[in-house]
Amino acid sequence: MDTIKLIEHMLAKPYLFTGGEDLTALKYFQFGYDFCLASNMILNDSPEKYSLLPADWRLFTEFIRCSLTYDEPKADWYDILMTYFGNKEGYRMFVNYFDNFRRLEIRSYKRAILSDEQQQAFVKITGLDKYPTVFYAVELADGAGWLSAYETDSVIYQRRHFFKDESALLEDARSLFGSELNWFSVTGVSELNFKKPVRLELNKISK
Repeated sequence: MDTIKLIEHMLAKPYLFTGGEDLTALKYFQFGYDFCLASNMILNDSPEKYSLLPADWRLFTEFIRCSLTYDEPKADWYDILMTYFGNKEGYRMFVNYFDNFRRLEIRSYKRAILSDEQQQAFVKITGLDKYPTVFYAVELADGAGWLSAYETDSVIYQRRHFFKDESALLEDARSLFGSELNWFSVTGVSELNFKKPVRLELNKISK
């Protein structure tokens, strides 16, 4: 069972798992579950993805951070919700944010073919040995924010970021590739599927 499914079970029976509306209990039950998986070298059973949505659980903190404009870089979703709302109200807000996170939809997207110079700049700037060929900027419905990804020969790598607006995403793209990108926009769509598997970056790229 992956983390998303675990939390869905927990929210369906809060008194069984957390004794009621208790954000701290929810956090530590989830943490303990992940710790047991790691200790026993059990991999989550999430299937291979070929789309940016549904969003990976590891983006949930970024989703909360974007929604509440929280600047502490080392804070996770629990720290942010406790700071803003406290334990009981934080639990209720968690339920609300988690529901919205699971229901994210695409409003539109645009893509940019990367030049040889931009590919080489990416390797130099990031220190990675990946040469991306295409970059995607995805606008989510209902003002939920933006997601991005870059395509390599065999994999789509999703950025470990939620962006509050388009300007923040474009600035991130410029910082990755050293110059402005030439975009081709697609509107009137509700999904973006790929023939290659989608993987989340292992860590945020330091630039």
